[in-house]
Amino acid sequence: MRQKFESTTFRFVSDHPADLDWVDRAQVSDYLAAVKPQLILNTTGWGEGAAVKPELLASGAECLAHCLAGSEVPVVHLSSYRVFHGEGRVSHGEHDEPKAETDLSRVFYRAEQALLQAVPHSLILRSSWVLSTEGGSLLARLLADFEANRATVVSDQWRGTPVSVSDVVRAVYAITQQIIYGAENWGVMHFGSSDVCSELVFANKVRDMVLADTGRELTLEELETPTDNSAVLEMRRLRENFGVQPRSWRQGLKPVVHRWLATKGLLSESVES
Repeated sequence: MRQKFESTTFRFVSDHPADLDWVDRAQVSDYLAAVKPQLILNTTGWGEGAAVKPELLASGAECLAHCLAGSEVPVVHLSSYRVFHGEGRVSHGEHDEPKAETDLSRVFYRAEQALLQAVPHSLILRSSWVLSTEGGSLLARLLADFEANRATVVSDQWRGTPVSVSDVVRAVYAITQQIIYGAENWGVMHFGSSDVCSELVFANKVRDMVLADTGRELTLEELETPTDNSAVLEMRRLRENFGVQPRSWRQGLKPVVHRWLATKGLLSESVES
């Protein structure tokens, strides 16, 4: 994300003092006063799976909300489908009110509400499954299990509209650039791919790619227990307000998988040559 934003005509500040405590209101206030940001992109504590830092996510957002209360500085806050965990819906609209029935969903919702209630110009961007080769995403889990020669448990009922990290960056870049140039669109917006898939469907696609590149099978085990969760996000406001169009999750997936296998030295000799 840093590389994308550094190509703009605006100064992108991602470096900060190593000892800066993002939940210390005095420290954060002093830091913001020194930097004087035109816009803040809040990624504190955000992530997928094991990459999420729950307490930092909530407390960091609350600290930022306190420091910016009533100010004119816009904030784009990255959130997640996880605010809806445990609700049993097939899909989630941008105007649906989360019930926040699990500990993690409450953390995500708490962070959102802190900013929405205190910062007049706040935009909450919720993403569906974010597909990264690091952290705890579905893709990272599949590849790590493949490397370790163990099976990945997936569900054919747990569905989402997965997006790559590069697509999240693309959306955030479009949003922030338009806000800087005067766009006045605030509140909750959703981001996902143009097509829905289950964990099993996605995993089978990755298995095909891995087999083609390595000649080895990625082992899958299907979870039979039904789930009432959904990561399917209806994406309307982002298209209408910022012109951001969703893409298929299949776009760009193959080179990501191929690069990861190459980095790990797992490509077959015929593919490498």
